[in-house]
Amino acid sequence: RAEMIKQVKSLVRTVNYTSAGTVEFLVEDDGSDFYFLEMNTRLQVEHPVTEMITGVDLVRGMIDVAAGRGIPQEYLDLVYKDGDSEEDLEGKVVPHCGHAIEARIYAEDPLRGFLPSTGPLLQYEEPPSSILISSSGQKEEQCQIRVDSGVTVGQTITQYYDPLISKLISYSPNDRSQAIAGLSKACDLYVIEGLGGGNNVNFVQDVLRQPSFQRGDTPTNFIDMHYPDGFDGVILTKEELEEVSVIGALLGEQRRHVLDYPPLTLVGEEMKKDCQEKDGKEEKVVVVCLGGMFGKAYEVSIGKDLKTMAVKSLSPFSSKEEENEGKEEDMEKKTS
Repeated sequence: RAEMIKQVKSLVRTVNYTSAGTVEFLVEDDGSDFYFLEMNTRLQVEHPVTEMITGVDLVRGMIDVAAGRGIPQEYLDLVYKDGDSEEDLEGKVVPHCGHAIEARIYAEDPLRGFLPSTGPLLQYEEPPSSILISSSGQKEEQCQIRVDSGVTVGQTITQYYDPLISKLISYSPNDRSQAIAGLSKACDLYVIEGLGGGNNVNFVQDVLRQPSFQRGDTPTNFIDMHYPDGFDGVILTKEELEEVSVIGALLGEQRRHVLDYPPLTLVGEEMKKDCQEKDGKEEKVVVVCLGGMFGKAYEVSIGKDLKTMAVKSLSPFSSKEEENEGKEEDMEKKTS
């Protein structure tokens, strides 16, 4: 990193460049060497990642330099210390902490080969600025969420400009895995409806779930490797499918009670009345099909206390699924 910084300084001095810019390098897999690729005389779309881990407002710095005021002194103080010589500063870097990751949210439909989606935004609600990702006793781990956007409800996305809706950034003071978890939850809480089509939030979610992505194994052909036939829905694990079936059973029972016996007080009390004895236990059994009539079926047993639940798959595995059971590929696609 220090050697890379020295080369960047040498480059910008040679061309007398004084504003914000981005120098790109290719790095060997083992980090043994790096090679100059190009320099962009501007900020990158991903500049919020740098801002989140350093606390430096790059846009402000760029404007101050352009206005002739120079780099803000508080930014210089992050690197320059009293008594430092020019030689001491050659390899120094602005202090940084934690990990940040950014996703570009586009008005493109990944289920249709990323074709542009045009039309008005009917609903638009950004995720909160802070998201709880884990809690253990008195200790809570949170991620900071930043959304850089220029849209609002009722605005029309047209075919004439870049379909970028926003940039969604997650920052963890700890590590990459927590930053990914924060970004995933932010996607869950991001409401984007309308546009006459889809957006790529579901695709971002699926990428974040890939074990290879979580490991940082992200070559330039990542999408071709993991989506050779295109994207056709978020992949759910066996455990997640079971969780969805339980949610479906509870929602279905609530809807049935509301339609059959209006008005009601607590659906839970009505559900208790429906419980029948099975194997010495009082429970309600509901069959849930995920993905429509011909989707995967589950039998959900709901205990009378409404706290005990059991899930059993009713769909036989195909030979291919049996072959891949227990492997990373043994996941099923959510089709509806």
